[in-house]
Amino acid sequence: MFIPDCFIKMTNPRLTTGALLRYLRGNTSEKAILQVAGIKTIDSKTDDSSTAMKRYRLMLSDGNSTFSSCMLGTQMNKLIETNSLKENSIVRIDRVMVNIIDKQNGRVMLMIHELEVVQSDCELIGQPAALPLTDIINNGSSINRMEATENSPVAAPATTNVIRPGSKAIPTLDDRNNTKNSNNDNNRFASKSSNALDKERIVEIDTLNPYMNKWTIKARVSNKGQIRNYQNARGPGKLFSCDLVDQSGEIRATAFNADCDKFYPLLEVGGIYYIARASLKPANRQFNTLKSDYEMTWNHDTCIEACNADDGQNIPQVQFNFIPICEIANRPVNNTCDTIGVVKSTSDIQTIVSRASQKEFNKRELLLVDEKASIAVTLWGQQAEEFNGSSNPVLALKGVKIGDFGGRSLSCFNSTLICIEPSDTPRTAELRAWYDAEGKSMDLPDLSKGSDGGNRQASFKTLSQAINDGTGTSDKPDYINVKGICTLIKKESVVYMMCPEERCGKKVIDENNGTYRCEKCNKSYTNFKWAYMVSAEITDNTGSQWINVFHHEAETLLGITAEEFGNHKLN
Repeated sequence: MFIPDCFIKMTNPRLTTGALLRYLRGNTSEKAILQVAGIKTIDSKTDDSSTAMKRYRLMLSDGNSTFSSCMLGTQMNKLIETNSLKENSIVRIDRVMVNIIDKQNGRVMLMIHELEVVQSDCELIGQPAALPLTDIINNGSSINRMEATENSPVAAPATTNVIRPGSKAIPTLDDRNNTKNSNNDNNRFASKSSNALDKERIVEIDTLNPYMNKWTIKARVSNKGQIRNYQNARGPGKLFSCDLVDQSGEIRATAFNADCDKFYPLLEVGGIYYIARASLKPANRQFNTLKSDYEMTWNHDTCIEACNADDGQNIPQVQFNFIPICEIANRPVNNTCDTIGVVKSTSDIQTIVSRASQKEFNKRELLLVDEKASIAVTLWGQQAEEFNGSSNPVLALKGVKIGDFGGRSLSCFNSTLICIEPSDTPRTAELRAWYDAEGKSMDLPDLSKGSDGGNRQASFKTLSQAINDGTGTSDKPDYINVKGICTLIKKESVVYMMCPEERCGKKVIDENNGTYRCEKCNKSYTNFKWAYMVSAEITDNTGSQWINVFHHEAETLLGITAEEFGNHKLN
């Protein structure tokens, strides 16, 4: 049966002729059907290539004309990476913004925020030519010039980045409404006039890039660091940084010296602000752990204006990307992560002296647990001094550093966000219910004591291979898998009496008067805990080896808890 070609070939969609010029003239509400005439990859110039995000610049055609300065939003990169969007694809533009870089010289860019692929595979339609430069220059678009900013006196908020339930560090709607009238004159921190900000051209944080010239964002301050002093070749200076978040993403902003003094007292954690006229540059991964490719620097031209609380209810308080505690064992040392758990125990404040600077620092250690594992967390300075974990709160950490002291551990930066009982994540209720029901009495694997081997990617070795390779003889622990049988257990030292302090683990001495002495804690207690320290011989077909087995692994081996074994031993 003969089928004509006209029935086999797909009919090409009709392109919206003249749409590109209408976009450049400011008519960005039109949902035009266009064709992708070309795609160019722009690598992000970040310091850390492993976290760099590609950006794509498109050449779009409306059938008659082409325009090559069309930047695709990074949230749509997957369309190109999955080959859904490619050269000659037909797309519908759902949301676009015009960014005028230099109107006189025709430097204009279309920022594509939303598009839909109408037809992935297609042939080039028509013979489009590049849009004439004269048309671009005379496009009639208006540029809203934002005025430079000035100070306005506002009471300084709390400087801590420890967020507590009901804390004034994140003001409620009632707080905002009660103070709105009294602060009306001070509401506009950094503007000379009410026209300093173009609130009709709000862009999302994840679309910001150095190619953009005129933009305004509406964002919440999710974290605010303290003012820090520094010294370099140009002399002394000071700075502070804060994290800004909206529905699309987050970005870090930093102010130096005079700008630091100007903006620091005006911003409060949880506040929502319009921000414009700041500079953008690739993120410095040495200091910036947020996912954004870029970071913001505030200067004397930067304009910041407070936003009414009821205008920003859809902006999240903070964006977390939680990983389970057991997953931290698989993450590289010195990287950062977000995690959440219950504070099972809290140490007293300790003071240490830095070897390098001979300065004193206060620190406090926490034991953070979830359903599968536990890990030690160190707080420093003001964070340590202000933290109270006596009620075993649910604790969320954002941007906390992964260390390898004694296994895996976490350490808070000055910029780490510490959120107590966060209300905007369902994990808080889940962890609270689990801990109250069973978690507080569970003996979980402690990553900080090196009991994370089961979560690591480790190779299988025979015992003779492990011995010949010198496994375990270096400064850092080695992790291997061995398959064998347990042939002997020394019964004399299966359990010992351990200090009841959660983070101690040292053996106590029975003073024969009803008390038990811990030399490490320098205290005597009326009780103790039984703990496993099993010395066992394992054997495979290549040899045998004595090993030590502790805590959860010993319970698995013997089938009963250390408490049960110890009571049997006494009785």
